[in-house]
Amino acid sequence: MTLGKRNKLNLSQDQLANKCNLSRNTIYNYENNKRTPAISILITIAKNLNIPSSDLLDDGNNINSYSNKLELVAIDNNIKSILYVEKEILINYELEMNEIYKKHFLDLFNWKTLEMTHHNYLKFILSLCPLPETEHMTEDDFNELSVLFYRLLTLKFHERNSINETEKNTPSNSKIYEKSNFLNIN
Repeated sequence: MTLGKRNKLNLSQDQLANKCNLSRNTIYNYENNKRTPAISILITIAKNLNIPSSDLLDDGNNINSYSNKLELVAIDNNIKSILYVEKEILINYELEMNEIYKKHFLDLFNWKTLEMTHHNYLKFILSLCPLPETEHMTEDDFNELSVLFYRLLTLKFHERNSINETEKNTPSNSKIYEKSNFLNIN
């Protein structure tokens, strides 16, 4: 930092230090290039001297160093603001996609599975949530399982149609007991 700027304003090191909330020794070290002020301190000193901060820099390599630092601070602030905007855009996009997913998932699922045979439907369901027990199944195993699956669905459909409302709600219903017992075993 150059000494001439302070002297032109007839300020002592003590007076400048008081204006900038720094010690006189700090101003001395800056002016004699024993220490390098941070950019924020450089800006504070320049404001108190009513001059641009670039005027405080020596004509040597320090000018490039400070101007590079000032440019880096500006670029860094610009990048931070861009990243903040990008993060907001990403969050909004994820929220929109979640809404679309919630709104259309079942429609897409029904569309995908509507024309499937019970065999393909079972394979599709198992592909969505694979079980360790199905890893080594052959095509014949899937065929047998799909037949059983279809029979079970048909049986359940007829069972629901044949049970009247009073049997469904009766606590002593053996089907409810069997179902809860089955679920507790697994």
